[in-house]
Amino acid sequence: MEIVEVGIKLKKGMDYYDTLLKNKGFVNDFNVKTHDIYYTNQILDGFRESDMKKACIRLRSCDDGFYQVQNNLLKEIDINEVPLSSLGEFEEKLFKFGYKKIFDTLKYDHHYSKKDMNSKIQLQEINDIGLLVYYDNELYYDMPLEAQRKKLIDELISYGFDEISYKTLGLDKLRTLYYKRECYSENQN
Repeated sequence: MEIVEVGIKLKKGMDYYDTLLKNKGFVNDFNVKTHDIYYTNQILDGFRESDMKKACIRLRSCDDGFYQVQNNLLKEIDINEVPLSSLGEFEEKLFKFGYKKIFDTLKYDHHYSKKDMNSKIQLQEINDIGLLVYYDNELYYDMPLEAQRKKLIDELISYGFDEISYKTLGLDKLRTLYYKRECYSENQN
């Protein structure tokens, strides 16, 4: 089963969408500053967004806390978290196995929920990219990919994201950073 998540670049500012969602009954129930660093030992040319994610070890720090090691591809390094003071030492270990730092991203993530809703709308302010809305819904996971995508877009439109249509492609964050130009696809998962 493949899950569709849309990640669409927005045209207006954060305050506009915050007000839009609150006026539709949403509550901003979670906010976090996230610093992600990605390392890979592969050349990512031609990879889809999901393949890039799978090819990288990711370190994630929320609100300047310890870095959590996610998608650890190296059995030789059995570490779950890295304090900022040990980041250089951890990177040296990765470099010895042929890994290099490929992406270093900072984002401010804002989650919005509504009563009786099983999913959340995420507004992400991503440095060097802009403001994106991310959305998926587990109610649609068993549907074909195109049907999932249409349902997600229908929901976003019903919540006031009227600049979005079925023709609107989502922005692939990692591919955009890798190629240094905006890259789009139908699924950001």
